Amino acid sequence: MNISLTGKKVLIAGASGAVGSGIARAARESGAWVMGSYLRNEEEAGRLSSEGVRMVKSDLSDRAQARALVRGALEEAGSLDALVYSAGNTRDRMLTKMSDPEWDEVMSIHLDGLAACCQAVLPGMQERRQGKILALGSQSGLTGRMGQANYSAAKAATVGFIKSLAREAGRFGVTANVVCPGFVDSPMTRSAPPEAWERAKAASALGTISSAETVATFAVWLLSDLCAGVTGQVFQLDSRIL
Repeated sequence: MNISLTGKKVLIAGASGAVGSGIARAARESGAWVMGSYLRNEEEAGRLSSEGVRMVKSDLSDRAQARALVRGALEEAGSLDALVYSAGNTRDRMLTKMSDPEWDEVMSIHLDGLAACCQAVLPGMQERRQGKILALGSQSGLTGRMGQANYSAAKAATVGFIKSLAREAGRFGVTANVVCPGFVDSPMTRSAPPEAWERAKAASALGTISSAETVATFAVWLLSDLCAGVTGQVFQLDSRIL
């Protein structure tokens, strides 16, 4: 079955990472108009732009810039059918050694940016009585992970935020869900030591590492009309059995 997003207008906040760029490409290939944001990865932003994705530079840890990103997308597209929030970073360190900036940087990009984008996009979606919000969570937010107290806390908060949003926006026909990948093959994880890869494989029921393409395909399915009644859900895209 081909998944169609023909005629849909999608904003992907944080589209230059492995997962975000994968979703941007999959949505574009499925027929959607797509705008994506980036901050530092200009090379990937250039590739996406050449593939038909409208790319805009934005620091989503700044709530004013996050809101401006949404306003810009609305001005160009007229309306938005979906917001995907895939922006993120890591500042891993044991909590006893973690600095205030390392805590704040992770919280602001994962949570403040998400909230600001949703605040900006919801009025239009609620007025039209349709729309989809999809946030990228993480297995770390469900189980915790050593050295990632900041990241795990931010991703756990993302789950609570989206579940609350689903209750608030559902009466207006707007859905909100979270996708939680596990260890995903990406430029970031490729810098991890070999033992991290072995641990991830050992924890997997399939003995495999997840791919960004798998996450992207699932995300596009959630954004399609096939999932019109799905909201408030947390999808664990990982082959570990928790």
